Amino acid sequence: MYYILHGDEEFSRAEAVANLKRQIMGDGMGDLNISVLDGRKVTLDELINACNTMPFLTERRMVIVEDLLQRFAGQGRSRRSKKSSSKESDSSNDAPTDGGGELQRLLDYLPHLPATTRLVFVETRALPTNHALLKVATKSKDAHVREYGLVQDAKLRDWVRARAEIKEVAITREAVEQLIAFVGADLRMLDSELEKLAAYVNYERPISAEDVQAMVSAGHEETIFALVDVLGLRQGRQAMRSLQELLAGGANELYILTMIARQFRLILGAKDLADRGASEARLAQELHVPPFVARKLLSQARHFQADELETIHRRVLEMDRAIKTGRIEARLALELLVVETCARSKRA
Repeated sequence: MYYILHGDEEFSRAEAVANLKRQIMGDGMGDLNISVLDGRKVTLDELINACNTMPFLTERRMVIVEDLLQRFAGQGRSRRSKKSSSKESDSSNDAPTDGGGELQRLLDYLPHLPATTRLVFVETRALPTNHALLKVATKSKDAHVREYGLVQDAKLRDWVRARAEIKEVAITREAVEQLIAFVGADLRMLDSELEKLAAYVNYERPISAEDVQAMVSAGHEETIFALVDVLGLRQGRQAMRSLQELLAGGANELYILTMIARQFRLILGAKDLADRGASEARLAQELHVPPFVARKLLSQARHFQADELETIHRRVLEMDRAIKTGRIEARLALELLVVETCARSKRA
């Protein structure tokens, strides 16, 4: 059985992966039967070997491969679409091609995936509807496909109310509007804020708009944006100073981390759109930010290579997990993140 979890909405996608991992870990032996592979670098042989490995003292194992299918986006199309009069082209009209046969090898292998293996393809961007594997998966009883798009408008309000209910606390309509006005459509940040607000009302009464206002410090907000701005410009000394000011003022460490994660997701999105020739107005529209923020993101994106931004984003998520599992103290994690981000060598 295999899963394709793809789309731009990171929080829900990450939760889906965590739920699948819990199922495997529930069989015992912790995470010994879970392998996580970097799809940008892994070879098909390495992936197949991982999938063919037998589980250790349990019935199932899981292989998670991140951003592999993006390598094949736009590939695997029929050669019939290419104008050619050669006999060679005519004899292979229906054969997918990916320049080296990797996509076809993967398509050939999946029907033989061991019953003991759960293979999870995690894609940080939505796959095109004509992706060869996506088309095969949607017709297969052994595959599960889910796309995680941005949640907006009425669905976003419903999500906030449902999330509050999961945390066993009610929230007023006015509070929902106030929270969304402050945070936007970032589900991870909304969840973090709801966690704080639920504790603030002691899970005894509905969260009100006044509670949302009380928990949002204007001074903290300005300093946090100053921090992420100088991080985006790789100004280490100023970034560390802003971080220390926030911490001294009592700002929540996980909230700071969430803001940093959001900023670098925006910078990565800006760089990707700019590289594809998008205008500043299009960038603002796609990223749901004001035009002046779009200009700032473009300026910050010039200080990073795309792979650096992806590495930083992964590092932020690693720090988030490490803090929540007690493997590192929150303040130290933030300080290390600032140092690592600003110390990365600039490449021409």
